[in-house]
This record gives sequence, C-alpha cells and structure tokens, in this order.
Amino acid sequence: MLAHVIRYQKYPALLGILLIGMSAFFSGCATSSAQSKEVWGRAEAKEIDINSKIAGRVVDLLVKEGDVVKKGQVLARMDSREISAESKQAVAGEKALRAQLNQASVNTKIKDQTLLSTVNAAKAQLAKAEANLDEAQSDYDRFAKLLEGNAVSEQTFKSYQTKYQVAVAARQEAEASVAEAEANVMQHQENIADEESLRSKIEQSAAAVDQTQVNLDETEIRAPFDGVITAKYVEVGAMISTGIPLVSIQDPNDNWINLKVPETDLAKYQLGTAVSMQGRDANLIVNGTIVDVSKKSEYATYRATSERDQKDIITFNVKIQVNSEKLRPGMQFHIAG
Repeated sequence: MLAHVIRYQKYPALLGILLIGMSAFFSGCATSSAQSKEVWGRAEAKEIDINSKIAGRVVDLLVKEGDVVKKGQVLARMDSREISAESKQAVAGEKALRAQLNQASVNTKIKDQTLLSTVNAAKAQLAKAEANLDEAQSDYDRFAKLLEGNAVSEQTFKSYQTKYQVAVAARQEAEASVAEAEANVMQHQENIADEESLRSKIEQSAAAVDQTQVNLDETEIRAPFDGVITAKYVEVGAMISTGIPLVSIQDPNDNWINLKVPETDLAKYQLGTAVSMQGRDANLIVNGTIVDVSKKSEYATYRATSERDQKDIITFNVKIQVNSEKLRPGMQFHIAG
C-alpha cells in the first residue's frame, strides 16, 4: 500500500486524471439513473386514409402531399360514365312507370263512374221488373180463379198469363244485368290492385334512382375535415377497387401525446389535469390536458432482475390532448419542469 501511495505521489498528474475520471463516471451513473425515471411520450394526431366506395379508374387527383384542404373539398374523381348511364336509365324507368300509373288512374276514375252508373241502372231495372212481376202475378192469379168459375173467357186469361210470363222473363234478364254489372266491378277491383303493383314498382325504381345518385356523388372523393394531405397512394389512371386508399389526411388541430406511465407513478396523473409538455428541443413547449388514463395495461417497461427478486413494473397509457399546430406525430415529449 505504501508503495502505491509513493508511486501516485511521484506522478501527481496521473492521480488527478484518475480522480476526474471516477467523478465523471459516478456523475454519469447518477444522471443516467435520474433520466431513466423520466417518462417520455410520443405525439400522435388524428389521421385517416381516404378510400373510394366506388371501384373504377381514377380520372382526377387534385391534391399532393403537404396540401392544406378544407372539409368538403374535392380531392379526387373516379370515372363516372357508367354510373351516370345507370342513373339516366333508372330515371327513365321511373318516369315510364309513373306515366303508366297516371294513365291507369285516369282509366280507373272513368271506369269507376261508368260502372257505378251501370250497376245503379241495372238495380233500378231489376226493381222495376220485380214490381211488374208482382203486378202480373196478382193479375194472373186473379184471372186464373175467374177462369175456373167460367167468369172470363180462355182468351182473356191467356192474355194475362202471357203478361205474367213476360214479367218473369224481364225479371230474370234484370237479375242477369245486375250480376254482370257487379262482375265488372269485381274485375275493376283487380285493375285497382294492378295500380298498387305499379306504385310498388315505382317505389323500387325511385330507390334505384336514389342509389345511383349516391354512387354518382361518391365518384367525387371529398375531404371529411379540414386538414393536411400527408400521403398520396395512387396516380391518375390507376384502376382501384372499393376500400383502396387514395390519400391520407391529418387534422393538425386534433393531436395528443401518449405517455407510458409505470404503475408506481400512475396516481400522479389525474383526469382533467393541465400539464406542460417539453420536446427534445427544449424551446418547444406545448400545453395539454389529461383526457384519458387507460384501464388496460400496456407492457412491462421495467423488467425485474432475478438477483434482487424484484417484480416487473407494468405501464399504462396516459393520453394528453394538446391540439397544437406545433406538434407533429412522432415527436417525443416529457412533462416540463
């Protein structure tokens, strides 16, 4: 030991360097330990892919990456010729059916009046024939008795007998006329049922017209909200199927930071708490509010060491809503202070 001391005394510069190195080492370890406890989070933003609901060819692509767009702005157009033809055909079909229904309705009204008049006339004729028959029946019965008593001649009786037979035939004819008129009314009811069938077909045709119009509207791809185009996936002339994304749009005013907080520190993060977040660039400070503390665990951030018989520390996601144009997805932040 004395020899070592003497050796270091002989080389004071070497001793100084050694002491400085050890100081830096232990200082670094302390700093590393402090930093390991600091929770960093990743910035995220509302971003969606804009898909086409219509399969076909892209004929216009009106935006590029970095373009700022407004809600409802047309971003792209699909080939609409086939759908436009289908729409015109559906409109024409509906128009033809409505014309048929209008004509059928006019015919129905006219026939209603005619049939009503016919039935009423037939019933009036029947009532008259029944009255004549009653009178002829009475005369026939009376003269039949007179004939039995030789009070009238055979010729006179036969005249009343003929009158009775004519009245019977007239009533039968009147009954047949009423039956025919009522049968025509029943047939007319079937025509009215045909009108109802036409109305049902018109409803179906109108639905087809509406659907083709919806499809026609869908050939124009519009922005669902104000935002920035962050990606373009297709070019003009590309053939795409339904569900294929054309572009991606991001809302720069709907963003947040996700922190993976150890369970041991979770009590420090309460809903509604306002916090300031600092980026890797120390001058980048944004303010936000804790809007969600996940009920579901994420993963073990800190693994236990078998030597010390420790337990894994589980993390939970804490969402801090920021809504700042300064924030970009992927940036890293920690709570300032």
